[in-house]
Amino acid sequence: MKKLLYATSNPGKLQEVTLQLAEYNIKVYSPSDFNLTIDVEESGTSLEENALLKLKAYLKFVPQNVVVMADDTGVEIDALNGEPGIRVRRWKGYRMEDEEIIQYCMERMENIPKEKRGAQFRTVIALGQKNNDSYIFDGILRGIIVEKPISLRIKGFPFESIFYIPEYQMMLGDLHQLPQKEKIHRHLFSHREKAIQAALPTITRLLAV
Repeated sequence: MKKLLYATSNPGKLQEVTLQLAEYNIKVYSPSDFNLTIDVEESGTSLEENALLKLKAYLKFVPQNVVVMADDTGVEIDALNGEPGIRVRRWKGYRMEDEEIIQYCMERMENIPKEKRGAQFRTVIALGQKNNDSYIFDGILRGIIVEKPISLRIKGFPFESIFYIPEYQMMLGDLHQLPQKEKIHRHLFSHREKAIQAALPTITRLLAV
């Protein structure tokens, strides 16, 4: 019986992906289910490189019947020439907490007009098994950085409070809290969920082989 391991220690990400794939009867396992505590240095220069680094690190410690899924996410703000990119958590060069990221973004975006506050989230997923090919998928969600944060805070997801999605007419934080069935029915997917949807046929195939 094959298993799908999501290589993340972020409980919010794990819950989001677990609920999404449960709609397709796919069970998601966490590193703790395999007694793994792996701290992967994200030394890549791109989302693809970082996702592959995580994938390869976890594949060393799991049996052949485990399919590993790893990802990395970046935020690219148009007016800031693509900052913070892959360095969201270390935007200032050191590890920042959620509230500091929110306030720093507000400072950097001060006096930038609404029509120039465009931004996007991009998630890249790396998928593979030991001694087999790896696969890359991505998901992009366009939006704008609002002029003032909303009061909602979701731990580990600072941009949920400042990223508005015109296509969905809602904040990313509000999207985050919708029931999974509703999101799938209305095709209201986050960047990570879009990447999962792109990877879904390959996930299904690898688990079935």
